[in-house]
Amino acid sequence: MGADSGQGQLGDGTTTQRNSPVQIGTGVPWTQIAAGYFHTMALKSDGTLWAWGDNGYGQLGDGTTTQRNSPVQIGTGVTWTQIAAADYHTMALKSDGTLWAWGFNSYSQLGDRTTRRNFPVMIGTGATWSWIGKDTTWAQIAAGYWHTVALRSDGTLWTWGWNRFGQLGDGTTVDKADPVPIMTVVPLTIPPDLHQRR
Repeated sequence: MGADSGQGQLGDGTTTQRNSPVQIGTGVPWTQIAAGYFHTMALKSDGTLWAWGDNGYGQLGDGTTTQRNSPVQIGTGVTWTQIAAADYHTMALKSDGTLWAWGFNSYSQLGDRTTRRNFPVMIGTGATWSWIGKDTTWAQIAAGYWHTVALRSDGTLWTWGWNRFGQLGDGTTVDKADPVPIMTVVPLTIPPDLHQRR
């Protein structure tokens, strides 16, 4: 990794700016990375979750707000499969289809109706989408500035958080504290012989 490291976001154990790539860690291969504003998240091939950098809002998920200049493992789980990092919050999926969130939450981007989480919490109940639940059908995630987008295994799209610019896609500019489904768009089917028609 190379760039500014004032908050330890490069993970090389320093806060020194790097103008060329430096290797981070050794051993078990890294398989996925996500970069937030001043923090970094990564997955290893053994399913473990790692984080480093700024942690003022608990976005690393290690239960503290302490800056980390080197990778630290988040929890002891080995079933993490996907991560997404935004400015000050982080989202992740586990192999059982559950969705987890932590960090800054002033605009409900975590989806659990709190203000901040310093450690991963499961999101969604599937029934009321209120508070923390145990839904197991999440398939893909993306984290925006202060909002979150996710797909479920049935192909439905859900969004929540800050919506001032309509980034949730629900036809409003009203913030959403819980995941809300976004209108399903049915693909237009074009007859194969359409180009032959006059």
